[in-house]
Amino acid sequence: MNESCPENDRHESVAVAKFLLASAAATGADPHGIVREASLSSDALTEADARVPSPAMFALWELTDRVMEVKDTALTMAGQYRLGALDLLDYLATSAPTLGEAMRLTLRYLPFISTNCRLELVEENDRETTYAFSHFQDGGPATDLSERFSLAVLCIRANEATRQLVRPVHVGFAQEAPRRHADLAELFSARQRLDFGQATGSFTFRTSDLRLPIATADPALHAILRRYADTLPLPTPETWESRFRRLLTESLADGTVGLDAMARRLAVSPRTLQRRLADAGTTWRAELDAARRTRAEKAARQGGTPASVLADRLGYSDARSLRRARRRWEDVPATPQA
Repeated sequence: MNESCPENDRHESVAVAKFLLASAAATGADPHGIVREASLSSDALTEADARVPSPAMFALWELTDRVMEVKDTALTMAGQYRLGALDLLDYLATSAPTLGEAMRLTLRYLPFISTNCRLELVEENDRETTYAFSHFQDGGPATDLSERFSLAVLCIRANEATRQLVRPVHVGFAQEAPRRHADLAELFSARQRLDFGQATGSFTFRTSDLRLPIATADPALHAILRRYADTLPLPTPETWESRFRRLLTESLADGTVGLDAMARRLAVSPRTLQRRLADAGTTWRAELDAARRTRAEKAARQGGTPASVLADRLGYSDARSLRRARRRWEDVPATPQA
């Protein structure tokens, strides 16, 4: 059973909040003080299926980071992660037959842990498979903490679940590069490099590693957990096409439209982006034209934007190019975007 998740109703599982507070307590911080300062009720954290609004979770991250006397709060917490800490999501993954299946289930059931985070498979070939991780809502510095923690936990879980050293080929972070990141490199044991300032967080495994068996695989238990998971409300995930169109609209708004720029935002190569658009029955040029038309028509209704300014925002060379596009649009019915 699926349900949509309104943009203003993003939340995290109480399991994440409890893990965060327990990790803080393990370093000598006062978890009760953190809860009070975040204006959360202690009672709200006692129910197993409770949900914590994403802004409150961001507050917990920032407060915890402030009181923990450690070099990197996110990595310290990730180092304390043990299988099972993420509740049902962990047990689904660690009873699966292979690491690849565990990752597929994590993609599907991540909303059990957070409706503010997105994990998606963005590129796959015979050699490498890349996953991207991002947030729907930006929590400032707390978003960076959550990203580092989440990427680290996913890689740590791969090692613990297979009981083998699964080293990512590459890890990318949306945050800017810290002055020192030797601890990050050591934790991820990256084969090649860590990149910072990326459009989205990402990590790449060797595709052959995804065929590794899960050490605790249990077909009978796994079937029971899957049946149970499928009875729970699961927010409908954003489709690739709708996410692409949302990001394209944002790119037009901030003046960064372009195939290469969009590919970076989606953590794929320009060629892969074009291939995925072709698979969806469309093209980059068609999508860009439709997005420009929608934005231009909205600007015309609102009024007040000079043609030269609007042309620049939409990525046209000048107002004359925008006028030519408008004349062309007048002859073609608009196609509603999903």
